Amino acid sequence: MEYWQVKVQNEFENERGRIQKTTELYLVVAISATDAEAKMYKHNEGMSNFRVVEVKKTKFLEVIN
Repeated sequence: MEYWQVKVQNEFENERGRIQKTTELYLVVAISATDAEAKMYKHNEGMSNFRVVEVKKTKFLEVIN
């Protein structure tokens, strides 16, 4: 398993009726970029206004909890 940085872009309508975009970064433990992307889609199940913009391998050695 490796650590992957997944960038997700969300679109929503703000209180003024304008479409607003936000970008969020997630750290995902996965075996490949495809697996990391699939995990993000499963995590955001039910949300229609998001898309995975970028998936890249990180250089984290370990996450200490």
